[in-house]
Amino acid sequence: TLLYTIKFEANLNMEEFGQSLKDMAGTVGSMSIKGFDRAKQFSQEKMGNAVKTELDQDFIALSARVEETRSCVSKTSTAARNFLQPNAAARLEDMFNETVTAAEASTNPNVRDIAAKIPIRKGSNIDKRQTYSELMGHIMKTSGQQIGDSIKCGPSFVEVGETFQKLGMLEREYIRDVYNNFFKPFSNHLQVEYSNITAEKRRLDLARLDLDAAKSKVRGARTPEAMQQNEQKTENRGVPIPEYLSTQVRECQAAFDRQYEQTKILLTEADRKSDEFTCHLEEFIRSQMNYHEQAHKMLSETHANLKK
Repeated sequence: TLLYTIKFEANLNMEEFGQSLKDMAGTVGSMSIKGFDRAKQFSQEKMGNAVKTELDQDFIALSARVEETRSCVSKTSTAARNFLQPNAAARLEDMFNETVTAAEASTNPNVRDIAAKIPIRKGSNIDKRQTYSELMGHIMKTSGQQIGDSIKCGPSFVEVGETFQKLGMLEREYIRDVYNNFFKPFSNHLQVEYSNITAEKRRLDLARLDLDAAKSKVRGARTPEAMQQNEQKTENRGVPIPEYLSTQVRECQAAFDRQYEQTKILLTEADRKSDEFTCHLEEFIRSQMNYHEQAHKMLSETHANLKK
């Protein structure tokens, strides 16, 4: 009896395993069919042998405007990073640190685990490194102290050196201000909003391919030869193939319409928020003005002292 029970349970497990394989094969098969239909539709469109659903002109203009803004923001963001940190090695280090810091706060546990194995990185060091002004000021001040007060250039070296050290500290404050109020907002737009738009536009393209592929099947099924063959065929629990294809078109059309509206909402919001870039540019100019104003004041005072 025990042996019979073991055999029965083994057979039952094998049946469940076989059913699982069948379900998996069915899922993969349906995915493969959809992927094949998309590839076929895409290829025929490239060769000019398929009808393509065209988006309305307002949507195309909106998408093009947002894409042009994204391109300009991307170029400006890259230029701003180069402007704030001309040293290529230091830029790469900052970018790596920022990536690791962002990964530590990721919602994906696998990403967090990988980030945790990397030595502690605390974001960008863009405003923490010693500036060239500070380095030169330190050298000039040390040189003046070595020369001493016996000759006039000694105190002059010290005074100019101290001024450049102050300029270096002022420069770091300026870099931090520009980084937080100009570079980061531009970078965040690229990483969050525009990445979401790109993903939604990709989904819209796939939904459009599914719709056009379904429509192509309906057009093919309505030829006299296909209609004669379809009289003897059924699919989906006895539903005639042409009727099934029409149902598929309606489902694809509904999915396309939903994705179209979702993408349009994101594009409209991004287009509206593009005015915020002017505010970020204003902050950049304000930082520039404050820095140069204070630097000019320091240098003017030092220049007047040297002339005495």
